[in-house]
Amino acid sequence: MRPSALVILLISYAVLMVVFFKLNARNNRRRREGLYEAFETAMRQHGIRTFEIIKESIYIGNNFRPSELHRILLDDTGHYFLYMHASNAQPTLMPLTEERALQAAQGEMGIQA
Repeated sequence: MRPSALVILLISYAVLMVVFFKLNARNNRRRREGLYEAFETAMRQHGIRTFEIIKESIYIGNNFRPSELHRILLDDTGHYFLYMHASNAQPTLMPLTEERALQAAQGEMGIQA
């Protein structure tokens, strides 16, 4: 292969890699935003106006595994909840006891995501 052809090939490869990484970053951002929007919708549907996130676990998926968001939160009335959402399923909001929520927040019984 001639040196000029090799240079053109390397430049073309570099351009394709930049395009690939930009598309991947955009897709990851969209997936994360989708998880956050679903969380905000679930909070509104359950009448939770203000809350504190005690612990969060997020995984941004790909074409083979869904994105997942798990949160332990404390609402403004003093109730603890576990929020779970995978991008291919409906979000779930489950009440937790204070003891269980604090154990998970301290890592004694962590969220498996």
